[in-house]
Amino acid sequence: MIYVHHIGGYSASADDGRRDIKALLKAQSGKVFRRTDRYIQLALLGADHFAGSIDPDTALFMSSGEGNLSVFNRLRDQQYIDHQPPRPVDFINSLSNTAGFYVGQHLGLNGKNLFLYHHGFPVQMALILAQNDLKLKKQRQILVGGVDELLEPVGYTKKFLGICSDLQLGEGSNWLTLRNEKEGALASIDIMPEEIGFKELFALVEGLDSKSRLAFGMRMPPEDVAVFMEHTVCARFDYESHCGYYETVPLYAINRFIEHEKGSLLFIDYFEKRYRVMTLSVFG
Repeated sequence: MIYVHHIGGYSASADDGRRDIKALLKAQSGKVFRRTDRYIQLALLGADHFAGSIDPDTALFMSSGEGNLSVFNRLRDQQYIDHQPPRPVDFINSLSNTAGFYVGQHLGLNGKNLFLYHHGFPVQMALILAQNDLKLKKQRQILVGGVDELLEPVGYTKKFLGICSDLQLGEGSNWLTLRNEKEGALASIDIMPEEIGFKELFALVEGLDSKSRLAFGMRMPPEDVAVFMEHTVCARFDYESHCGYYETVPLYAINRFIEHEKGSLLFIDYFEKRYRVMTLSVFG
């Protein structure tokens, strides 16, 4: 178990349109960030909530489901359509941890900088790594973030993500700081390190008391959700109506529960018939 001390971020759905992130970032931070693209600006927009209030020795763990695909698309077009070498800024920004570098620079961090890509469970993998580093006392505090950008056309994006046509897409940059110390914390979070099967998960859900809430990853099959809700006394926590789908959306769900609720939340995520569970407890 580890403890959440601060939260912050940005989230939007496709209904909001493809927003001018550069303008939003300038209005919020009062700064213009040169040599950045939209993905990096999105990372900065969410992490800016921690500017001026975070320990410089904090480590930074950033995760994403797809990474900076828009810069990859530009590099592809420059190479195969325009038959030109990549622009230097695009080439530099294609490096996996460039967004993390800009976030760390903006926040004045000098600790470890790690970028984790994972198509199935990017948030859970980043939290497990953070939990291990904190338990081993390799870090005193870790800023964990998840950043995914809305790519157009939406129909094609849904196809390569492998999600149903009626699921609304979104984008987000959501962050939280983690420590081993409970004092001053907003909540505790426990990440089950292993994947579990349907039967194990069913028994876990069936054994919960009415004080707990349930939330489900947005890839979760509706029939699975119906079975779990039919066999539990827990109410469901609705975060889905406030955002669109992106692969690091579990961080948004965690932050929203901390901001608006009290008590315990069991978050069940799903990918290709595999389940992962996180338990969040918000202090009153």
